[in-house]
Amino acid sequence: MDCLIQVLREHDIHVLKNDELIMLEIFHDVPKEISKVDHLIIELFSTALAYGYRRVTLECTNQLLNKLVNTREKMSIVGERVMYTYQMTNEITVSKVDYEVWLPFEDRSIELLSEIMGVDDEESRNFLQSMKVELPSQYYEMFTVYIVAGTPVGIVLPHIEPYTNQEGRMFWIGIHPKYKGIGYGALLHKLGLYRLQIDFHAKTYLGITTIKNKPMRNVMLSNGCNQLQDTLVSLEYRLKTKM
Repeated sequence: MDCLIQVLREHDIHVLKNDELIMLEIFHDVPKEISKVDHLIIELFSTALAYGYRRVTLECTNQLLNKLVNTREKMSIVGERVMYTYQMTNEITVSKVDYEVWLPFEDRSIELLSEIMGVDDEESRNFLQSMKVELPSQYYEMFTVYIVAGTPVGIVLPHIEPYTNQEGRMFWIGIHPKYKGIGYGALLHKLGLYRLQIDFHAKTYLGITTIKNKPMRNVMLSNGCNQLQDTLVSLEYRLKTKM
């Protein structure tokens, strides 16, 4: 499995994985030897099943997907997303934003995450476990809690995307239901940008959200992010477990 993933990376495919999922991304240049990449992705499906994975996902442009003939036939389209970028050239300030960095496995962290996500504690723990598997070296520094008048109102999880040139991303971002619609979303996102620049030393930021998520798109635009023209297609291949 590791050898196959390394070959994909050598062909300019960004690959990440956790305990159940392998994620493929092709955002920028067309990969070298596109027909070979197409066959490598198909090979990944059977290899991933042998190693116990349940899903393989892919995000790429429509133009590129049309060149991945076999991959397109095997995978199901599950949505479309848009990308925004921010160059970390100017200093970001958040003078009016108070925040704390919590350990993700603390009871208070699990409880807050569950309330914001609207899920039970077990699902929150599973979410954080997947984050730990994907980003083990950054896991303990990511859980950023936005504080207003002493009350936690939101969470942002900034990190550097592995195998990139200090590209910053936000693993997840969310405002507590009690505090939505007040304008905290833009401040929370800016806090994520601030931590990416100051604490994670990001050179750029890449934000991705669904086409229909207009509030998040407006948040990124309000914080100076530029929308990229290419729309991403999100695809999924569910692996059939052996009986």
